[in-house]
Amino acid sequence: MKRIYNNTKNILKNNHSFLAVLILALAAGSSSCSDSLDVVPIGKLMSGNFPVTNEDAVAIVNGVYQPNVSISTSLGYMIDLTSELEQNGENPNSGGGLLGVLSIEPTNSYNESTYTALFRGISRANDAIDKITASTTISPTIKQRTIGEAQFLRAYYYQYAVQFWGDVPLVLHNVDGTNTTRASVDEVFTQIVQDLQDAASNLPSVKEYSSVDKGRATKGAALAFLSKVYLVWGQLSDTSGDTAKKDKFRKSVEAANQVTDYQLEEEYLNNWSNSNRNGKENIFATQHAQNQADDGSGGNHLVHCSFSSGFSQSLPHVAPSSSKFYEEFDNDDQRKEGTYVKVLYNPATGEDYTFDLPRYRKYIDITDASRSASNRNIDRTVIRYAEVLLIKAEALNELNNAPNAEAYDAINQVRRRAFKHFPVTAGPTAHDITPGLNYEDFKKALQQERVFELTYEQTRRLDLVRWRIYVKTLKESGIPAKQSVELKHYRFPIPQTQREINPDGLWQNWGYDGYDPAKTGQNPYAGFE
Repeated sequence: MKRIYNNTKNILKNNHSFLAVLILALAAGSSSCSDSLDVVPIGKLMSGNFPVTNEDAVAIVNGVYQPNVSISTSLGYMIDLTSELEQNGENPNSGGGLLGVLSIEPTNSYNESTYTALFRGISRANDAIDKITASTTISPTIKQRTIGEAQFLRAYYYQYAVQFWGDVPLVLHNVDGTNTTRASVDEVFTQIVQDLQDAASNLPSVKEYSSVDKGRATKGAALAFLSKVYLVWGQLSDTSGDTAKKDKFRKSVEAANQVTDYQLEEEYLNNWSNSNRNGKENIFATQHAQNQADDGSGGNHLVHCSFSSGFSQSLPHVAPSSSKFYEEFDNDDQRKEGTYVKVLYNPATGEDYTFDLPRYRKYIDITDASRSASNRNIDRTVIRYAEVLLIKAEALNELNNAPNAEAYDAINQVRRRAFKHFPVTAGPTAHDITPGLNYEDFKKALQQERVFELTYEQTRRLDLVRWRIYVKTLKESGIPAKQSVELKHYRFPIPQTQREINPDGLWQNWGYDGYDPAKTGQNPYAGFE
């Protein structure tokens, strides 16, 4: 693919390059970790002419990727900063500062911008699917692929929305979103699954894409997310009986087994190397680059936020809540220094610099450490093969009420890579999780492994919510800023701006100002910890 960090001049000359339209749509500030997006009603669709040529179809679907590029920071703040693992170093009264202490109101800027961006992406996906489907002049190959990309992205946006806010409007066609109402969690997940199944049928494998199109949605990405969504749905649904839940876990395993085009990187940090973009472990990543925004400030603010204060003891915009999370790693685990950095070479002084509190290492470009925070050109990892293996292990444990040999093999492949035992499919090794655990003990081991493997990859809050241990975990963490957590925080509030647009269809979530007991009940989180 012609990467999205092409400068604006080149974009205008070649406006059919993958994601070329995105640069003109972004405007990220140079010193803030804020994703600025205009608030629009759900269902307000992108304008554009009816697609006549293959290039038209590609241009339309390129626009569906744009909201994802614009919200790496927001997703980081919504998912990581509201967990026990992370703290905020910004103004305590900013949107991020308030998220960091769980003072979350319907007017929170990140809550609003994320909601708006996700539904902008959904609207653009709807537009692309409808228009490309109706066209009779696009070639069958491009038609099938671009529809598949839009289906994948619609599912991708919806899986965040349903996990953040629960019941959300299910908008699938070009309609006026001001009259929509919230659909049930099960209805939304049903549509997500359908879209991912359709996308898996329509999309090419990663091996079938040419080099200029690397980074687009693939068959493997659709299957990986299908595996993840089935697991999450089985754990979140309050209406599914045991048989239905088991069926979802079985389907999660089946989908994971079809993700065969990827393998683990030997070096953990290769997953965030600019010289290894879209590497062999990467399944889907947000494509970021320097000069991605029209003000030249760069793209991925996760890079900026994690190292905004540079070589100093001042907190960056986001940082680990405590050094204990760094210290919990085994010293032989390459993920310790891959996830966090305690000592980093400072090219300005020619000496190593030691941080009192470790920084997140994944999004620091050590080839240009002094300018890493301003370059912001490392892709955001969304899902990679290591997580698919952990999803498979977890789903097998849920399916069988105990781990089997296949579950141990999946989780131990991840651990063998961590401790540099190759090939990862051979074993056992001294660092394997030894067979013989019951359901609960394996689940705890799996939960800890996800922390070791996936910290600062926008999974932690979502994990705690689906495991129904969000409040308990934050309380037991002892992190002072997280002690105000309440049951209502299992979901975010519906943004006030959206409720003003559609007050009848968008009732407020339980526990927040303006919620309607007739809609939400008195406490929908009974039994949650």
